[in-house]
Amino acid sequence: DWSSDVCSPKNIDLCDDEKKKELEKYMAMDVEELKKLIDGQEDDLKKIEEEFKKSVEGLQKLYEGYTKDKEEKMAKLKDGGLGLMKSVKASRKGEAKDEL
Repeated sequence: DWSSDVCSPKNIDLCDDEKKKELEKYMAMDVEELKKLIDGQEDDLKKIEEEFKKSVEGLQKLYEGYTKDKEEKMAKLKDGGLGLMKSVKASRKGEAKDEL
């Protein structure tokens, strides 16, 4: 069992001095105090996760906007004659060799 190899109330001898003091502080608390502390920190974790998700959603929207803008600009260039210019150039490759 992995829990037998970590600092815990059952294995306080595996804790460094700092963790021992912290563990002893928590062990001196009643269950209700511990529950309030745990609930508070779990709420903080949820808030952090929610903020992260909102940030990622914002980044996704930015990315989608940039992608759409890029695609529109590229399409405009291609529709503006780029494709035709390339086809004319390709058709003249043989002519350039003939001139040499």
